[in-house]
Amino acid sequence: EIIEQIEPVFFPEVNWEIREDTLFIHEINNDRNLGIILDVNEIKAIDYFRRHIGLKNIAISLASATDQNVDEVFSTVTSLFFRLASLRICHPQKIYRIDELARAKK
Repeated sequence: EIIEQIEPVFFPEVNWEIREDTLFIHEINNDRNLGIILDVNEIKAIDYFRRHIGLKNIAISLASATDQNVDEVFSTVTSLFFRLASLRICHPQKIYRIDELARAKK
């Protein structure tokens, strides 16, 4: 449920661009570009990420526009978010304290 609500935000200091089906990230430390090949849903999801829309809502919009299964699209969108977050390209707009939420549910 928490993951569904995550609204992605891009770090402003990170240089990246999409060319055709590839996300290029400029690595400042070694002056190289990292390229990540994206599928159609991932490219469209990045447009939604720019607007700070929640991951579940992104999946619902993409699935309804393309007649795909929402759960499958949600899996793709979520995977993309965490991949970009692990590369420090984006982060959740809101800070979630997972440990506190887990204790509150007990």
